[in-house]
Formats: sequence, structure tokens, C-alpha cells
Amino acid sequence: MNRKILLVDDDSNILAGYQRSLRKNFEISTASSGMDGLLAIKKEGPFAVIVSDYRMPVMDGIKFLAKTRKTAPDTVRIMLTGQADLQAAIDAVNEGSLFRFLLKPCPPEDLTKTLNAGVEQYRLVTAEKELLEKTLRGSIKVMSDILSIVNPVAFSHSSRVSRLGTKIAQRLNLDNLWEVEIAVMLSQIGCVTVPSGILEKKYHGQALDPKEEEMYLEHPGAGRDLIKNIPRLERVAEGIAYQEKHYDGGGIPGDQNQGPEIPVLGRILKAILDYDLLLMGGNTEIQALNLMKEHNRRYDPEILKALEEEYYQDGAAYQIREVRIDELLTGMIIAEDILSETGVVLVSHGQEIGETLKKRLLNYKHFNGIMEPIKVLKAIGRDSAKLN
Repeated sequence: MNRKILLVDDDSNILAGYQRSLRKNFEISTASSGMDGLLAIKKEGPFAVIVSDYRMPVMDGIKFLAKTRKTAPDTVRIMLTGQADLQAAIDAVNEGSLFRFLLKPCPPEDLTKTLNAGVEQYRLVTAEKELLEKTLRGSIKVMSDILSIVNPVAFSHSSRVSRLGTKIAQRLNLDNLWEVEIAVMLSQIGCVTVPSGILEKKYHGQALDPKEEEMYLEHPGAGRDLIKNIPRLERVAEGIAYQEKHYDGGGIPGDQNQGPEIPVLGRILKAILDYDLLLMGGNTEIQALNLMKEHNRRYDPEILKALEEEYYQDGAAYQIREVRIDELLTGMIIAEDILSETGVVLVSHGQEIGETLKKRLLNYKHFNGIMEPIKVLKAIGRDSAKLN
């Protein structure tokens, strides 16, 4: 259990006294100002409880604790205040920004009791959040597995870029990385409304006629409509709807949003999915990046830069191995379409093997037969080619 406590007060004697009385029961960190407190949260967090004095120079306790709501939303906040500042503390509690306030001077036993209550509150909040996220992730995994069976062509497109999306978000220092992960996983769910023949053409770099293109471009809106009513996925649904929106305002949806007005999830999806389409069309990674730079008005420049940086830092290229279906391992990447004995495409190249897909292939092999061996990718060193 997290029992880390951050004490913030500009009086070093008070900090030292509390530290002596509390260190047997809690893991104590201290800061002598609001700014130092914010730095401590960044370097030493997460803290279960933050205790701040109200009267501090430059940044008072209410302003400091208000800032911590953004950087440490789950942390429990407690304020120490004198009688003269009592109304300010009461207002802060009523507004929901404080768990408790304590009057100074506060006896160590009272502070210990309050801190124990704060630690328990933190445990309850984080446990509920963890349970909800695990439940949500499990539900999304089921939806993703179903998509891999119902429409393996569309699923392979999102599967290929799942790790890339998370890495780009990390480079951009985005919060809520789980939203990026889920947005990528479900980005193609609207493709259940698009005929597989159109998807095959699109994902292999073949030109679509105007009617086919119109039908394909309906899938982001269909995807949004499928998931928009799922709790906590509102931003994910919005991002999926904007995955074909250009940074300069072109593309779909045909609204006036452009640049930073476009949801960041949509901007990330636009870049990584276009990158994958260029690779599937026969371009090398370097060629794909150079083509995107030639059409840079379509992409957020920060995301395009992060994509380029990821290419250089990733350091992984691949060699091809041949294996049989029963030799497939989770995490392998299909290098060549997997075909039935009658020539039907069962799994498109580029898709990562998961347990559900492996079981499906084993069952299909048993009852219908699959052409073997199949080709998979194994990571090796990156080539040394350069970008333009």
C-alpha cells in the first residue's frame, strides 16, 4: 500500500517536527514551497497524501493544492490553516478540492489519524480506478478479438500500429496513455460496415474509385457511433471520428477544425495509420516518412517529428523466418498473407499474433487446412539509410 506523504510548509522547524513524529508510520517527503512541492510530485510521486500549509509566500496552499489536482488527481489533499484562514479552508472543502483541513497547531496524534484516513481514501480511489480500467481494457480486448475474426483485414491495420501509437504519445508526454492505446485498437472498428474487397484494395495501396472511397471514408463516423456511449470512451470516440482529418483542416469530418483544434487522438491516428498504409503499399519506412513530409500539411508537425524520432531510436528491422502454424508464438508478426489450401486469405501480412488468432488458425488448419510454412518477422538491427 502506498503510504507516501508530502509535507509542504515554508517553516523548516515545523517540517522537521512533523517528520520526526510521522516517519515511523509513513514514508515522508518535504518541500519548503509550492514550487518545490510540484517538483517533488514530479520526481518522487505518486503520493497518497499531500499536506500543505495555507500561508506560504509566492504560492499559497490553496493555489498549490489546486495545481496538484492536475498533476496528481488521485492524491488526497489536506491543508493546515490558522483560525484567521478558516473560511478559505471551508470553501475549499466545499468545492471538493480538499479532503480535510486541520487547524494549526495540530497535535501529532490528530495529524496521524487524519493521514491514515487519507491513505485509506487514496487506496479506495485508486483500487476502484484500477478495477474500472482493467474491466474496460478487458471489454475492449474482447471487442478487438471479435474484430480480428469478423474483419481480419481491418484488424491487421490497427494491430500493426498499436505499439507505435503508444510510443508517439509517450514522446509527446501525453496523459492517459490508455486512451491512445484503445483508440488505436478500435480505430478500424467502423470498417465492419465496409466490404472486405474495398479494404483489401485500400490496405494494399490500390486506388479506390470515387464510390469506394466515399464508402471507406464513412468508417470513422461509424466507429465513433459504435463506441460513443461507452463510459469513459467519449474522447476515444471523438479521436476515431477525426482519424481522416488533415491538420490544415481538410479531410473528414468536414468541419472548420484545424491544427490544435483537432482532437490529439485523431491527429495521432492520422499520422500512424497513414504511415502504415504507405508501408503496406510497398514503401520502405524511410520512403513512407519522406512522403509524409512532402504532404506535411496533413499532419501535426510535432507528431510527424515524434514519428521520425521513433524511427531512429527504435533500432529494429526484421528478418524473415518460416514456421508452421503450431510453432507460432504470441508477438510474432506475419510477413506474408496466410492462405487456406484453397487460396483464401485468412490473415493479412503485418498482423501481430495473439492467443485468439493463434487458436483460430490452429482450428482452421485442423478442419480445412492451411498452406505451410508461413513467414514471420524476427527483429534484427536497423538499416543505416537516412531521411531526406
